[in-house]
Amino acid sequence: MIKKSTYTRAFEACEAFFAETGQMPTIEAIKPIIGTNSPSVISSAIKDWKTALSNTVRKDQGINPGAPKALLDAVEAIWGQALEEANRVVREKQEGLQARQTALDAKEKALDEEAARVRQLVNVTEQRFGEEIGYLKKEADRLADAAAAAKEEADRHRATATALEKDNAVLAEEIRQEKEKFSRLETQYDREHDWALKRIEEEKESHRQKTQNEMNRLQSETARSKQAAEMAHAKLEQLNQQVNECRDVTRQLESNLAREMLRIAELTLDKANLQSELNKKDERIRILITKTANKEKRQ
Repeated sequence: MIKKSTYTRAFEACEAFFAETGQMPTIEAIKPIIGTNSPSVISSAIKDWKTALSNTVRKDQGINPGAPKALLDAVEAIWGQALEEANRVVREKQEGLQARQTALDAKEKALDEEAARVRQLVNVTEQRFGEEIGYLKKEADRLADAAAAAKEEADRHRATATALEKDNAVLAEEIRQEKEKFSRLETQYDREHDWALKRIEEEKESHRQKTQNEMNRLQSETARSKQAAEMAHAKLEQLNQQVNECRDVTRQLESNLAREMLRIAELTLDKANLQSELNKKDERIRILITKTANKEKRQ
C-alpha cells in the first residue's frame, strides 16, 4: 500500500473539514487531523484546495475560468461571505435552540426534584399516619379490654348484690321465724317465774340487737355493692365514649391520607403533561435542524 504524502493528506483533510463544518480550513484546524506539524506543506495544500474550490464554484456557476482575476476574487469573496453568514445564522439558531433546551432541562429537573420532595413527604406522612393508626388501634384494643374487664367487674358486683339480697331474704325469714318462736316462747313462758321472764326478755333484746346489727351490716354492704356497680357502669360508658373518639380520629386520618394520594396523582399528571410538551418541543427542534441542514445543502 502506497503511503500518502503530507500534502495529499492535508489536501484531503481540507475537503473533509469543509464538508463537516462548512468553514474554511486553517493550519491550526488541519494539523490535528493529519497528525503532522508541517505549516508550510499544510499552507500550500490549503491554498491549492481554495484554488480548486474556486474553479469548482466558477464551473458550477457558469463562470469562465479565463475571466479577470479581480472578478473572480470578488465572486470568491462574496461566496465566502455568504457561507460565513449562513454559518453564523445556523450557529445562532443552534445556540437559541440549545438555550431553550437547557431551560427545558432545568424546568424538568426542578419538577423532578419537586416530585421527589412530594413523594418523600407523602412517605413520611403515610408512615406517621400508619404509626398514629397503629397506636389508636392498640389504644382502642386496650380500652376494649378495659371495658370488658369493667363489665366483668360489674357483673361480679351484681352477682354479689344478688347474693346479698338472697342472704337478706334468708335472714328476714329467719327473723320472722324467730319472731314466731319468740311469740311461742312468750305464750309458753308467761306462766314462768319473774326471773325467767326477765331472762327471756334480755335474751330477746340481745337477739334483736344482733339481728338489727346484722341487717344494718347487710344493708350497708348492699348499698356499697350497688354504688360500685353504678361506678363500674359509668366507667364503662366513659370507655365506650373514648373508643368512639378513637374511631373518629382514625377516620379523619384515613381521609387525610386519601387527599394526599389524590395530590400525588395530580402531580404525576402534571409531570406527564410537561413531558408531552417537552417531546413536542424536541420534535420542533429536530424539524428546525432538518430544515437548516436542507437549506445549507441547497446553498
